[in-house]
Amino acid sequence: MKILILSPKPPFPPKDGGAIAIFNLAKGLAETGNQVHILAMNTSKHRVEKTISPDVPGLTLQYVNVDTQISVWGGVTNLLFSSVPYTASRFKQPEFQQALVDLLKKESFDLVQLEGPYLGFYIPIIRTHSAAKVVIRAHNIEHEIWRRVALNETNPLKRWYYFNLANRIVKFEKRMLMLCDALLPITDRDKKAFLEYGYCGPMQTAPVGVDTIIKDTPVTHQRAVMFLGALDWAPNQEGLIWFAERVWPRVLEQNPYVIFHVAGRNAPVWMQKKLAMVRNVLFHGEVEKSSEFLEIADIMVAPILSGSGMRVKIIEAMSYGKVVVTTTIGAEGIPVVSGEHLIIADNPLLFAQHILDLFAQPQKLEMLSKNAVNFIRQTFDNRTIARRVNDFYLQLLQSNE
Repeated sequence: MKILILSPKPPFPPKDGGAIAIFNLAKGLAETGNQVHILAMNTSKHRVEKTISPDVPGLTLQYVNVDTQISVWGGVTNLLFSSVPYTASRFKQPEFQQALVDLLKKESFDLVQLEGPYLGFYIPIIRTHSAAKVVIRAHNIEHEIWRRVALNETNPLKRWYYFNLANRIVKFEKRMLMLCDALLPITDRDKKAFLEYGYCGPMQTAPVGVDTIIKDTPVTHQRAVMFLGALDWAPNQEGLIWFAERVWPRVLEQNPYVIFHVAGRNAPVWMQKKLAMVRNVLFHGEVEKSSEFLEIADIMVAPILSGSGMRVKIIEAMSYGKVVVTTTIGAEGIPVVSGEHLIIADNPLLFAQHILDLFAQPQKLEMLSKNAVNFIRQTFDNRTIARRVNDFYLQLLQSNE
């Protein structure tokens, strides 16, 4: 098959969860024997100055520079004069549309995969210039992210805006789903939600895959805890500050010498200042290789209080044998058992106590580490997931023959 993937961000090098999800499936589809071309927005937020192509036979990349920056004025004018949610409207870019038209006029594709419903703007363009099947790969339930942010917001004005945004997004999501030929949700939980939306077309769950010819690192029993995630993403900001202010002090009360390592791209100044005021926190900023940062501790925290979809950094950390302590929302979409594959805690006291227990019980730490690696190998092998998607796509193409 010739597959075109439209991406709202540069997928390579794969530094954040979204980029990892996009690149790994594209890589897996190419390794399955398909010709895969990625047309990606090179956004101002994730700008790649030097476009590097991965050494994967059958996989090519093409970047289009666009400006998707958020502004207060843009949000206000969108709220007053548009029915399209602001989070989506930023991805309607004339430069990207022209690049897509030029590509479709030059090449023929069997299937076009859109990485998220916000790229649904381009479905009419695809229909005009191609006979390809159109698939939306849903990384999460978009409106659910903002609804949860709203529920945790104490400022009444912001709370109203986030609820309004969530309501507009759900209408937009439903419209986009009705335009595609098939849907690729990232979790079974999301698949169920789409069915409840009324979607009744072909659908195949395809979680984020990882390379399971691994790399798990031995447990070192370091007195350290780590966090790794994009720090320009609201749920990560919210969760990290919650952990630093409400969980971490409880850990230090019992274990005053333990260190909390924080890494992530695009941390706002206000967040860096807050973290600097918390004892025993080391802020690393953006790290070049997540695999190297993950060697710094045995325990990774993922204190997610809002958001949706699957937390790719949790999957990645577990593939390296790291013991993850997260929340119920953080573990959503990952078929784990708390206490067997990772640990789930939803209040500050329990979250802190579980971390302290892991320091005090080295055998439990080692058991969870081994279980995490085995679980990822059995459930999230990228080659297996890519073959499953490949078979689904072949069936989709044959359905009209």
